[in-house]
Amino acid sequence: MIDLVKKYVENKIQLVKLEIIGAVANVAAGLISSFLLLIMGVFVLLMFSLALAFWLATVFESEAIGFSIVGGIYTLIFIVYLIFIKNYIDIKVKDEIVIAALSGEKESEEFNENAKL
Repeated sequence: MIDLVKKYVENKIQLVKLEIIGAVANVAAGLISSFLLLIMGVFVLLMFSLALAFWLATVFESEAIGFSIVGGIYTLIFIVYLIFIKNYIDIKVKDEIVIAALSGEKESEEFNENAKL
């Protein structure tokens, strides 16, 4: 009987370790994927920004004006983000994290129920 209890505890510890490893792997994969998408997006945005700045420079016949206009556009986007969008995105991200954590917990409970059968 004692051997069965020891084996049960060892199996339970192993299960918890595997669940933690799975959760960490999912988070790491998501972070790496998101980071790579962010880097690619920044490069695309940089190229289009430079193209727009040089095009505006030819239109206004001044590189300073062309690059200043592009800088002003980004400053305006940043201000709009801070005033109107930041709080909404913060709440949305927090909600998604809670939903993901609870769904992972639900999957773990379903697995444990199926293991008992």
